[in-house]
Amino acid sequence: MNSNTPRVTVAIPVYNGDNYVHEALDSVLAQTFQDFEIVISDNGSTDRTEAICREYAARDSRIKFFRTEVNRGASWNFRRAVELATGENFMYLAHDDKIDPVFLEKCIAVLDRQPEVMLVYPKAIEIDNQGQHLYKKEQDLAADSPKPHVRFRELIRMDHNCETLFGLTRTAIRKKTAVHDDFPDGDRVGLAELSLYGTYYRVPEYLFLHREHPVRSINIFPTRFDRMALLEPQKAHLIVFPYWREFYEYLRAIGRAPLSFWQRLACYREMLRWVRVNRRRLTGDLVHVAKRLVKQILHLQGRPSEAQ
Repeated sequence: MNSNTPRVTVAIPVYNGDNYVHEALDSVLAQTFQDFEIVISDNGSTDRTEAICREYAARDSRIKFFRTEVNRGASWNFRRAVELATGENFMYLAHDDKIDPVFLEKCIAVLDRQPEVMLVYPKAIEIDNQGQHLYKKEQDLAADSPKPHVRFRELIRMDHNCETLFGLTRTAIRKKTAVHDDFPDGDRVGLAELSLYGTYYRVPEYLFLHREHPVRSINIFPTRFDRMALLEPQKAHLIVFPYWREFYEYLRAIGRAPLSFWQRLACYREMLRWVRVNRRRLTGDLVHVAKRLVKQILHLQGRPSEAQ
């Protein structure tokens, strides 16, 4: 790292975020730790997002604004944000969330003193669309084990909410691993892969403000099959098997990671357990696709034949 390299990149992938993006930016600019860059990746917004972000970038040279004219999907935008990062450490910030003023200070202190830690995340507070506190929340993850397969087991669970995605990690490793692949739970796979490179550390303070509001993407696209339109609009019409894809990507992550033979074998055993635990979900993929194909066949059969 040269002297001009910022210690932290805060990446904000956004699409039509003029409702809250200014609050997210203000929360970063108010940090007690100031050696950062903000990378904004605008995925073809059609509202005032571009104007707001360009105004902020004009006021502070640490803010870098990038825009594509066409919406290429949330997955593409998350990956692009990582590619644009130049900082030594990296974190995502959703346009509708905020961070406490000491978030960066507390998290980077952990990475600096504990080289075995791969990702640092704090406790979280749920806020509403007005920024009012709703309730406190915690991630119950035993991801600080020195054993990779134990950490991996925790991160492949289906009952954690993936908010650790917005923790602080090491950019060089983040760029080596899967980043929000184009299927539902791509973020979960990426977090699991990161756990194979090092431990997770939870800061015991409520420093992350996660916003719940009616137009959150998960509220607009409630099912995994719906979410394909959000993640990869060009592939929304394709037949997908989300849980089978997730299983496959976990196997690929294990194969890429710098593990010993026995560590890798232990992770593969965890995947056998994952299949047993999620057998109904895997079966549900097959049933959903079968029903969709039957509907398509019946629709085609019901169409009037073209005149000769």
